[in-house]
Order: sequence, then structure tokens, then C-alpha cells
Amino acid sequence: MSPLLGIGGISYALYYVFTTPSGGFKGYFDAPSMVLLLLTPPSIMLLSHTLSDFFVGASTLLKSLFRRQKSSQNEVINFLSQASAMIRSQGMGALVTVKDKISYDLLRDGVTMIVNNFTADEIRHNLMAKINAKQSRMDLAANLFENMAKVSPGVGMIGTLLGLIDMMANLTDPSKIGGGMALAMITTLYGLLLGTLLYGPASEKISLEKEKSNEIDLMVLEGVIGLKSKKSSLHMKDIMNTYGSSKGSKNAGAPARGRSA
Repeated sequence: MSPLLGIGGISYALYYVFTTPSGGFKGYFDAPSMVLLLLTPPSIMLLSHTLSDFFVGASTLLKSLFRRQKSSQNEVINFLSQASAMIRSQGMGALVTVKDKISYDLLRDGVTMIVNNFTADEIRHNLMAKINAKQSRMDLAANLFENMAKVSPGVGMIGTLLGLIDMMANLTDPSKIGGGMALAMITTLYGLLLGTLLYGPASEKISLEKEKSNEIDLMVLEGVIGLKSKKSSLHMKDIMNTYGSSKGSKNAGAPARGRSA
């Protein structure tokens, strides 16, 4: 489905450029150039990516604008510290009353597994699978925007060549040269602007969010395992300090070494 949408998008963009007369260079706006540059790079990416990659990329960017990772990290730390004290004083049953109030998905999944009496190994295996799947999705999204940043200047050059061809074909009629000149000049500008100012930074932002998310998720993993083992709040703080120092993003999958209860 995605390749068909990609081919359709590319075909429509080129058809629009060929069949829509340009009104010339009016400021920095040229409709055929905008259609070519806004539609063609995403359509090219649909030949190798899926719509879900676009969705993950867009949702990650939006979340990074309106949600701070630090607040999620603080939420996880506060819950794990409080839950550790609750378990040691009231038992595992205390988690039943609070698990549905957890907003961080991975933490809620981990606590649900504890409540349903999963073993520590089962919890680790399931949570690591979720973490790896999330990292893979974000990798694909970052790769998608990175590739669009690379493709956009090339698409701009295609528009430039189309504009030059249009100019050459209308040299005998000066009134028609302006449209081809606008297309030739501004498509390169649009391609460079999109690649440098939009797609490139978007890819970098997703990559940074991926690293921060991985650090928090690994902290959740070790924290949930600590809750399952009924570790003390002191041990839990040790885990928080380990992953709060950014070691988690560099040692993915490595368990934290804390003090024994």
C-alpha cells in the first residue's frame, strides 16, 4: 500500500508541475515548486517506509514539544520510591490500587505484570521486548526524516532542470519565460530550506528523544524488577541514581548494580 501511495504522490507532483502554468516569481511563493517539494520527498520515502513510520515520527516530534522527558523521569522516580515503601509495609496487593493511575505506559505494564504474579525473568523479557520495539520504531522515524533531508535538495534540482527546460522551450515567447525561471530558481531554495531547516533537525530531535526515552525505560525496567524483589527504598534510589546519570542510554539492557536490601 505504501509504495503505491508513494508512486501516486510522485506522479501527481510531477503532473502538477508539468500542467500548471506558473504566474512567475511572486515574492518567494511558487505553487508548482511547493507541490513538488512538499509532496515528492515524503512520496519517495513511502517506497521504503510505511505510514506508521510517518506517524511515529510526527507524534514523537509533537510530544517533544509539549512534554518534557524530565517530568516523566520524575514521575517514574517518585512512583518507584513510594511503591517500594508500600510493598514492604503492605505487600504486593498494595499495587492493585495504584497501577491504573500510572500514566507512563511501560511502568504501568511492569506493575501490571507484578500484580499478575509474573516472575522476574518474565517481566524483564517482556519489558525489554517493549523497549526494543519502541527503539526500533523511533530509529525508523529518525531514519525517515534523515533520508528526506538528503532527498529534498535533489528534488529541488529536478525542479530546477524542469524549469530550465520550460524556459528553453519558450525562448521565442518572452511572456512565458517567467514561469520556467521561477520554477528553476525557487525549487532549489525550497529543497535546501526543507532539508536543512525542517527534515534534518526533525531527524536529530527524534534521535535525541530516543536516547532520553531509552534511559527512562531502562530505569523503569530495573525499578520494576526491584519492586518485584521487594528491594528497599534505598536500593531503589541507587537504581534511580544509576540511570539518572545517563549510563542507561550507553549500556542498554545492562542491569543496574545497587546495594542489597
